[in-house]
Amino acid sequence: MFKKFWWFISYYKNKYILAVLFLLLSDLVGLIPPYITGVLTDLIFEGTIGLKSFLNILVITLLVIGIKYLLAMGWSYFTFRAANEIDYKTRDNLMTKFLKQSLKFFEKHPTGSLMGKSTNDVDSISNLAGMGTLSLFDSTVFPIFIIIMMAIVVDVKLTLAAIMPLPILAYLSILIGNKIYARWGMVQRAFDKLNTNVLEDVEGIRIIRVFNLQKSRYNKFEQKGKDLYQRNMDVVKYQALLNPVQRIIPAFTFIIAIGYGSVLISRGEISIGQLVSFTYYLNMLVWPMYAFGNFINLKQQGNSSMDRVEEVLDYKEDIIESDNAVDIKTSPNIEFRNHSFKYPSVKEDILKDLNIKIESGKSLGVLGKTGSGKSTFLKQLLNLYPMRTNSIYLNGYSIHKYTISSIREIIGYVPQNHMIFSKTIRDNIKLSKPDATDEEVMEAIRLADFEKDLSTFPKGLDTLCGEKGVSLSGGQKQRIGIARAFLKNPDILILDDSMSAVDGRTEKNILGNIMTNRKEKTMIIASHRISQVKDLDEIIVLDKGEIVERGRHDELLKEGKWYSKQYKNQIARSRFDEE
Repeated sequence: MFKKFWWFISYYKNKYILAVLFLLLSDLVGLIPPYITGVLTDLIFEGTIGLKSFLNILVITLLVIGIKYLLAMGWSYFTFRAANEIDYKTRDNLMTKFLKQSLKFFEKHPTGSLMGKSTNDVDSISNLAGMGTLSLFDSTVFPIFIIIMMAIVVDVKLTLAAIMPLPILAYLSILIGNKIYARWGMVQRAFDKLNTNVLEDVEGIRIIRVFNLQKSRYNKFEQKGKDLYQRNMDVVKYQALLNPVQRIIPAFTFIIAIGYGSVLISRGEISIGQLVSFTYYLNMLVWPMYAFGNFINLKQQGNSSMDRVEEVLDYKEDIIESDNAVDIKTSPNIEFRNHSFKYPSVKEDILKDLNIKIESGKSLGVLGKTGSGKSTFLKQLLNLYPMRTNSIYLNGYSIHKYTISSIREIIGYVPQNHMIFSKTIRDNIKLSKPDATDEEVMEAIRLADFEKDLSTFPKGLDTLCGEKGVSLSGGQKQRIGIARAFLKNPDILILDDSMSAVDGRTEKNILGNIMTNRKEKTMIIASHRISQVKDLDEIIVLDKGEIVERGRHDELLKEGKWYSKQYKNQIARSRFDEE
């Protein structure tokens, strides 16, 4: 266990040392009142105490209680501060890990599972760091102090007889704890599945309502909820066994103490005051017995949760940046040399032997049927998946020569399905440039032809977009994404069918603004509409990941292949729509 948590103990060791010191001192001071009580009982029973002596003992007792209270404040502060620290540190480590991962990582770890690890599992680890630490010392070190005090102040034979049931308690607690550990992982996995189900339902609530899927989705949720309930009940059954064990075994210690203690009093080996002190100490042993069971419970849950968290933290990075990587400073020439690519989850290449050159400041259009590899091709520069070979070059050097962050910094990527956060329109646009002024934001909105829509929102730029832009139409989401890219003013602009949800006039306005404002900058546009790419410097047509046509618009029309036929079909369709 300590090996798993050593990273945190070493990080927080100074505060933990103080917490343990305060706790040990508090425990030692707490051993004094029972002794005083026994002495006072004997003095009263013998009739040898005066008022002055009684008041002195009372003052000493109150002073000891006050010191214990102050020491308790100390260990409580540092111990539970540790719990909050590990809570923060673990979440911070997880979030840092998430942000560094490639998309392959998120294919292996569903969102619900990552949420479960970031919430329930972190809470279990935090509880072990706080209450678990307290229970550990109270169930191991504190009983030793009590037993030593019982043996010194009262009687060794009585002490040994009274603590005989304690090893049974320890054995049963460990046995039950192992059962809890085996089942706690199942609880967390069931929670992951339920969490994923809820997230999917919230995200797809429109589709659920449109297709009247409420009942089927509820049934699925109910099934997963019952599974989680059953897994929790499996844990609760074993947790419930701890309570009787913790109550029955201490009862035997009191029976032994009172019975054998009475015999020792009758023999004159101990006094009544000593037996009072002994029962007081024995009563103090009850909490450590509970604490031991509590620690076993928290330990097993924390261990199981730490295993799940370490599964993420120990995940080997799919994309490893070279230690010698340098930042790219200028807009580069881009070249793909016999470039092939496949996703980790599929067997065949999606892109096959692509040879493309895009000089700085030039533009490239990418067309093809659905599933031809257009979006996959556009994402290659973003380095979202591990690549098998050095087949992408920037300014004549492998893409791996440059830091990933600096490459992404010069790219503005606009996908077809935009991610809209639960923020205002202003904040969503400013994601690409957080320090942008309102004037810059409004200029980006103008270039994205979003001005007319903005005027319809009651709070303008301060209008909340809702969860994943639930209050926006598809075209509005796309134009917010385009405005986000315009605001960044990147050296390389990549549009991935990002105007599929806008009408022809809006598309024409946006394209006009792009051509006017990005004359000297690199641009790559993938689309199903030839109208979006016909004025670009070069156009390629992909089919099953291979380039089957390439050239300028006029050249491709003359070839009379797929591009030419598609253009004629779109022209005819646009005329029909106008009529």
